[in-house]
Amino acid sequence: MSRVARWRRGGTLVELLIALPIAALLAVAAAATLIGAWRIGRRAEASQGGTRELRHAQAAFESELRPLRAGDIRALSDTALEFDALLGAGVVCDATAAAAGVNDRVEMASADPADARGVSWASSVQIGDDLSLWRADADSLASLIEHRTTVRAISWGAACTASPWMAGWADQRTVRLTLADASPSALVVGAPVALHRRTRLTLYRSGVLWYLGKRARTSGVWDGVQPVAGPFLSPVQRGMTAQLLDAGGTATLRLSDAAAVRIELRADRAPDGRTAARRDTATFDVVLRAESAQRRR
Repeated sequence: MSRVARWRRGGTLVELLIALPIAALLAVAAAATLIGAWRIGRRAEASQGGTRELRHAQAAFESELRPLRAGDIRALSDTALEFDALLGAGVVCDATAAAAGVNDRVEMASADPADARGVSWASSVQIGDDLSLWRADADSLASLIEHRTTVRAISWGAACTASPWMAGWADQRTVRLTLADASPSALVVGAPVALHRRTRLTLYRSGVLWYLGKRARTSGVWDGVQPVAGPFLSPVQRGMTAQLLDAGGTATLRLSDAAAVRIELRADRAPDGRTAARRDTATFDVVLRAESAQRRR
């Protein structure tokens, strides 16, 4: 048999026994490298994920709290912050009902967030939302008196077709809000209107982890929690703390003295527990709007 024939038949048993351990060693080395890279990637992802979720939570708190006044904060604890969230603001665009002595009805520009007509709304108005009306104080024209009431009914109208706020709009519908109680004085065109909805940002448990969630109350009923960010540490580990600050930056327990809200959030960098515990913390203050020129009634 020629050398070529023997070569085509393959290697010998000795060569095979030598090649198999070498191939096994190479496979083990490659697997160890891949597993190490995977673990490094997991740790990096966990670290970046914790920081990212802290930023998401901070953005949620800031967007919800910045439009608020001290009087809009309803309750505060280490696991929840309850407040009257601002849905939107507008103006009265028709006063014919008020002129006829009907003071429990407000006609204003559409409160539909799909409307691209210059008024921005966070959500469509619903029955049970709070409504604020302002009028000039007879004792001091430099200040305003706020009348707070509740939306009892909602309908669509077209009473503001001649209003300058409706000029040039193809869809001239307006929203007509019926109030739970009458305004203390007749409404005038141009009077400001604001809508609020009771909202809660809370630390809640899902399985074995804790998340920041949002709940809203409509018609006296709290809806289901909507996840915002997380996971964070548990309340026992002080995953979230909140406190009120007065104008001097000192912690206060009086809602009426609040000028800012300080939030602190904590999250694990490695939630899978494969490495030693490392934690990220985000602490930030959200300044509330002043209301020195406004009074409530």
